[in-house]
Amino acid sequence: MGSIRSRVRVRLLRREEIPFLVSLWNTREVMRYADEFPGLRGWSRKWDPGEAWLEYRRRRARYGPAYGQLIVLAADGRPIGESFFAPLPEGYAFGAWRMPAKQCTVIGDVKLVREVWGAGLGTEAMRKVARWVFLRTPCDLFIVPPHRRNPAAQRVYEKAGFVLHPATESAKRHRVMELSRRGFERELP
Repeated sequence: MGSIRSRVRVRLLRREEIPFLVSLWNTREVMRYADEFPGLRGWSRKWDPGEAWLEYRRRRARYGPAYGQLIVLAADGRPIGESFFAPLPEGYAFGAWRMPAKQCTVIGDVKLVREVWGAGLGTEAMRKVARWVFLRTPCDLFIVPPHRRNPAAQRVYEKAGFVLHPATESAKRHRVMELSRRGFERELP
């Protein structure tokens, strides 16, 4: 029986890919339901690419593997998206959602270029991102904040194993979905 070839892969950001990120983040369709959380990322799409790279490296050094900017690549190596994750500070609240005490929790998401929407690549990419987070960080809980008007994103996260938190309405009309380390480990082949 032949193996199924992966259609996407993820890896850490390289400096030369910052222009791709800036372009993606300035694509209205891609960002329609997204809100920037610059306090968590530490830098914004409005920053100079050189300054953004330096701040990204500073935060990677400060937070270690629980902070990362991943690039989503198509099988041919083209960048087609991104995923960012960052550790949440103790006591963090996102609308009605409260971070569990004494638990390493990261918040993240995935964004893809419009050209690949609807092909299942978002789900595959988010599964790879979750795998990256749980295999390379001390994270116990991974949350994602899909906008309530973006059911496609919610479906992507559900298919990747995330569960809608009971406190469904959160900040800025986003919901919170969670994937625990235990839930991730149950899904491993």
